[in-house]
Amino acid sequence: MKDLIIEEGDRIRVKLQWGQLEDFTIEKFRFCLGVFASDEHRIAGNFTPLCELYESGPDSERLYISNYGEYITNKVPMFMQLPKLI
Repeated sequence: MKDLIIEEGDRIRVKLQWGQLEDFTIEKFRFCLGVFASDEHRIAGNFTPLCELYESGPDSERLYISNYGEYITNKVPMFMQLPKLI
């Protein structure tokens, strides 16, 4: 699988509720890459980091490490990176 490299200014497409697709521009907010879902989210400071857009995939497993806890392996992005405009 090709590694996903995302930078500030890149565009992504996210599947929302009821199968709607919406395009976002990646931004940096407090040293973290992610998106603001709307202007209201921007005003309120409600930022969605990219790490929250990853979910369990078909090869994911739920494992446990003592003194750490439960975690999920092999998460997959729930967004699609759009090609850069030239």
